[in-house]
Amino acid sequence: MTINQKLITRGFAFFIPALFCSKLYAQNNLLKEISIGEIKQQRMSTVLDKIASKGNFYFAYNNKTIPADSMVSVAGYRGTLFSLLDKLLGDSYEFKEVPGYIVLRHAPGRLYITAEVDKELAIVKGYVNDVSGQKAIGQASVYEKNQLVSTLTNDKGYFELKLKTTNGPLSLSVSKEEYRDTALYILPVVTVDSKHNNSKNYKYYPDEGSGNSVEHSRFARFFISSKQLVQGMNLGNFFATSPYQVSLVPGLSTHGMYNSQIIDKVSYNLLGGYTAGINGVEAAGIFNINRKDVNGFQMAGIFNVVGGSLSGFEIAGIYNNVLNNSSGMQVAGIGNRTNKFKGAQVAGIANLDQEASGFQMAGLFNNVKNFTHGVQVAGLFNTGQQSSGVQFAGLFNWSTGQTGSQMAGLFNVAKKVKGFQLGFLFNVADSSDYPIGIINFIKNGEKSLAISTDENLFTHLDFRSGGRVMYGLIGGGYKFGGASSKYVFDIGFGGHIINHPKFSLNSEYVVQLITDTKNKFYQTQSFRLLPGYKLTKLLRLFAGPTFNITGADPNDDAQIHGWELSKHIGSDNNITTLSIGLTGGLQFVW
Repeated sequence: MTINQKLITRGFAFFIPALFCSKLYAQNNLLKEISIGEIKQQRMSTVLDKIASKGNFYFAYNNKTIPADSMVSVAGYRGTLFSLLDKLLGDSYEFKEVPGYIVLRHAPGRLYITAEVDKELAIVKGYVNDVSGQKAIGQASVYEKNQLVSTLTNDKGYFELKLKTTNGPLSLSVSKEEYRDTALYILPVVTVDSKHNNSKNYKYYPDEGSGNSVEHSRFARFFISSKQLVQGMNLGNFFATSPYQVSLVPGLSTHGMYNSQIIDKVSYNLLGGYTAGINGVEAAGIFNINRKDVNGFQMAGIFNVVGGSLSGFEIAGIYNNVLNNSSGMQVAGIGNRTNKFKGAQVAGIANLDQEASGFQMAGLFNNVKNFTHGVQVAGLFNTGQQSSGVQFAGLFNWSTGQTGSQMAGLFNVAKKVKGFQLGFLFNVADSSDYPIGIINFIKNGEKSLAISTDENLFTHLDFRSGGRVMYGLIGGGYKFGGASSKYVFDIGFGGHIINHPKFSLNSEYVVQLITDTKNKFYQTQSFRLLPGYKLTKLLRLFAGPTFNITGADPNDDAQIHGWELSKHIGSDNNITTLSIGLTGGLQFVW
């Protein structure tokens, strides 16, 4: 007895070719009457965009198989959209309508499926062949939509599909790249209840256009079998939903190989899993791999890889990688990587994003191309093109574009700084009004070299550099004569209160370290108010009062001149002296 004869004895089957199925699948837009005027030599993509703009839908297609850039002409048209698409693209393409989209797919081939049901073993067996050549079709996806099970045909086109139940109708679908989808309905002899129709549990997800997917990730590909990759290519962007699934490893799950086409609410992977996506909770002992979006909570002992977007909380012992956008919170023992992130990221080593906003903390570094706003904290450094937030780093911050504020243990580098820069050694920027550092290389800022003297008769040579408002100071001095402590080192910062073309007024806080370079060493903290007058474009004369706090040991033989306000001897015999002095000199300004 042939397979078809067995089918007749066991039930009643309908074979529906893909072309006919496409027409039946049309809901509203494909059969809608449209009218367009004459079109002369316009790109196919432009014509499709014009058609879609008149209706409440989008066209979804692959640029590699749809001639979107080809030039087309239409001498006016009135009729159904289906007929127009058939006229523009020809009979080598099929059209599917899903909510919000019309999917255009290159499918010149035709499939033919035969099958029988073994109720005792709960298996459906059959063959998939090419209609035109009657050749066997290998690596075709055969799946039952209601029971969410699937398999692949072998090289002879043969398949065996394990069923969860043999009660009720079966809806077998076959998908294969370059072939039109084909359906085979196997009905029992009883009347079919329409309540069994679960088509509402199927959704279509258009391509994001970025070219990124878990199938293109070498890291994720290592854990995905070739059969599952073929399954994904055959079935494309049509996905089902399910309340739960349990996996041992990818392919060994309650949904079998069809797991990569199912979006679950609850997913548990003993070792690892490969699913379409999550709308709820997912946990794995080692890893989770998701083709599309994850919404909710995801946890893995080692890593998570999400091909779509993340919305919620994701935690991994080592690594989180979201190929599209993320919002919520990511925590990883080593690193997090996303395209566009909004929320909070915490990583033991690094966070890597194209764009981010919110809060980022990494043990070593954050590398974000565009950090829009928020706070970045890194043990070593933060890098990127631009940042409008606040950056904290143990060593340095480096931005090649516009930046908000930067704080680093060593130095900061940026182009235009809107906030402040605080770096112990130096700050570099094209424009920075508030650099706080010893040396500041600000392109549009003021730099000067000054020779001056003070009330203690030290001769100083100091370099000042900074922005429009704040600047840093570093220098040294020498005291001529017979004083024992002749050397002084200056370090401090100041601010421009008035910066008139002729007159200026600056305030400074300077720490002076005075020593004989051998045994004697004491410190003076000096608060200065320095009026200035520009003699020429490059020369400025300045002089002003200073308020000084000097701390010294009696053996340091500190020489304090000026107006002494008070002197205090502490329990450790350290002498603290408050005094008012005067300093002045000549600056070379550029």
